[in-house]
Amino acid sequence: MKKNFGKNLLIGFLGIIIFFFGFSFRNLFNKTDQNPTNNILLPNPKEGIYKVTKVLDGDTIVLETGEKLRYLGIDAPEWNDRWREEAKKFNEEMVLGKKARIELDRVKLDKYGRILGYVWIGDILVNEALVERGYAKVNLIKGEAKPKHLDRLKKAEDWARDHHDGVWFDEWTLLSI
Repeated sequence: MKKNFGKNLLIGFLGIIIFFFGFSFRNLFNKTDQNPTNNILLPNPKEGIYKVTKVLDGDTIVLETGEKLRYLGIDAPEWNDRWREEAKKFNEEMVLGKKARIELDRVKLDKYGRILGYVWIGDILVNEALVERGYAKVNLIKGEAKPKHLDRLKKAEDWARDHHDGVWFDEWTLLSI
């Protein structure tokens, strides 16, 4: 009986060692990618021609791929701001249901995972058209590189401000009082 007890103890001890050894080195044979961002579905932005399937607001659209695109370099009024509906309606008239050429810059995604880009309908830069009509203002992301169409956007903003269009109308009327 003592003989069997020692043998069983040795077998049990070896079993525990093999279990812990196998558990410790399980990833040695099972090569899984340890990068946690591979499990997050982030867009992989590519320039090209895409159909616009939805307009979310004055500066955000949804492409046929299902990806959200935020217009780079501008900021349109938000949900509770004056001119929001006009900005969204103008954006819909410009792009909804149309094939748009998407142009990317150095920064391709915002902190919410949306694609950042320029939207072209023919030879019209929609980002610029929204600013020129006063439905958006130039918006630079702090710490980011200068957008490639910044000069165009600033000229459009100056024109809208000088002509008191859209969001600039409110500032002009307040200053006139």
